[in-house]
Amino acid sequence: MTSPTVGGSVEQRTPYSEQAARIVREAILAGRYEPGSRLNEVELSSGLGISRSPLREGLRKLADEGLVVLQPGRGAFVASFAPDEIRDLLELRQAIDVMAARLAAERATPEELDQMQQALEAATVAHKRTDGAAPPWTSDFHILILQSTKNRRIIERGAEVHTQLHLARFRSGSTADRAEQAHDEHQQILDAIRSGDPAQADEAMRNHLVNATQHIGRVVDESS
Repeated sequence: MTSPTVGGSVEQRTPYSEQAARIVREAILAGRYEPGSRLNEVELSSGLGISRSPLREGLRKLADEGLVVLQPGRGAFVASFAPDEIRDLLELRQAIDVMAARLAAERATPEELDQMQQALEAATVAHKRTDGAAPPWTSDFHILILQSTKNRRIIERGAEVHTQLHLARFRSGSTADRAEQAHDEHQQILDAIRSGDPAQADEAMRNHLVNATQHIGRVVDESS
């Protein structure tokens, strides 16, 4: 069985380890590697045109992000998540995203609010292009909320949680009905943030995450 191509190339100006991490991350999140599959260092380094040393450094970065598991003597594997680990991630996401929504209501700039609206509109277009199939997963809207908090810790930890949930492949918008509902909930969150009312933003985000968690719980139960 041949390994999938990572679909990227490195450049001279950025450290090879950072580029390797970015390219492999994108390949994993695009579904080119299944959760639990082994990442062949020889093939990856050859495909990227770099030595194995910066590649390993890049893989260590992905391990820190929770996307890769490094097993001594065996190599690097794409992370996979058990139901209880997904539950833990969902609980952590709620804690981070609710606080982020509150801070966004106080700190988001008009430009950031416009970016959030554009992200929602882009998601709507992407959904309509699926012709009834499961819409493409995206957390752009949530990431923009995190960024508007101006809190580096919240931004970093929140992005890691969203990325790991993406990899777990239990997506709150994995059906057409849920995608439409999630879009409406996202708009309510944005309207609350735009109003500048932290309590209203808190309530809208909390309601969205409760519904998303219930949907994901059903997906987990059906797949187990």
